[in-house]
Amino acid sequence: MAINQMLGDMYQKKEKKKIEIVVEKLHQRQDELNVFFEEYLELFDDKMSTIEDKQHPLWKAYTTRYKEWTQLKKDIELADYYMRLI
Repeated sequence: MAINQMLGDMYQKKEKKKIEIVVEKLHQRQDELNVFFEEYLELFDDKMSTIEDKQHPLWKAYTTRYKEWTQLKKDIELADYYMRLI
């Protein structure tokens, strides 16, 4: 089940505690990704700046995680929205 549908169902059922748990898990994952980016860029920033090919494994790993981080940010915004409504 997509997170937006899951949050919508929780909202309709007024399950604030469950939404709070989801928000907490999303923030934990965001923290994990933030640590990943800090460490990854610390290790590979110099190499990545010299590689123009975005299909290179270093860039692919970064892009994959960045897409995940971007979607996670949207999910957090949606969950926060539902929290404000309840």
